Amino acid sequence: MERMRQRLKWDQRSEPAKTVFLFVVVIGGTLAGYGVFMLGMGTTTPLVVVTSESMVPTLEVNDLLVLQGRAPEDIAVNDIIVFRASWYAEAPIVHRVVSIEEVNGTYRYYTRGDNNPSQDFGYRTYEDIVGVLIWRIPQVGGISIFLRSWPGMLFMAAVFIAILVVPEFVCKDEEEKETQDLIEPSSAAKEPATDA
Repeated sequence: MERMRQRLKWDQRSEPAKTVFLFVVVIGGTLAGYGVFMLGMGTTTPLVVVTSESMVPTLEVNDLLVLQGRAPEDIAVNDIIVFRASWYAEAPIVHRVVSIEEVNGTYRYYTRGDNNPSQDFGYRTYEDIVGVLIWRIPQVGGISIFLRSWPGMLFMAAVFIAILVVPEFVCKDEEEKETQDLIEPSSAAKEPATDA
């Protein structure tokens, strides 16, 4: 570790430069980790947040869903899938597979929201499917929704600025204190002792 510090000339860098470097390392590590997670789960979108009540009570709004890619023949009736539909372009849809038919070697998946009175219009093909639900984390998705809103973006900007600015002031105060501690003992040593 010490070799790495010397190679990077870490002690010669300013606090903002160190903070930016560490921030880039953390963001890069997070993105790399998410990339590995995508590969492992077999889908480009392994995490999805529930934004509607169409699957209540099975899934609630703000639940975070973990998805896994599956082969067409491995998707079964009663699986909850996430898919893209031409009739709802805002976000992927989370519904249950209610029936499957195979036509000329192509699977057709018919879906319905648990809280919806009727089956969805038409059918889904394998190309429409983002993934199959394998795990639900209740209410955690609300954080993601908040961070994508204007107040959430402002909050993140404030946190980022604080991360960059606060260390500069803290380190400056520590340096001033260390300098003052070095000066004070030497001046105290020069004062003559008094007899009482």
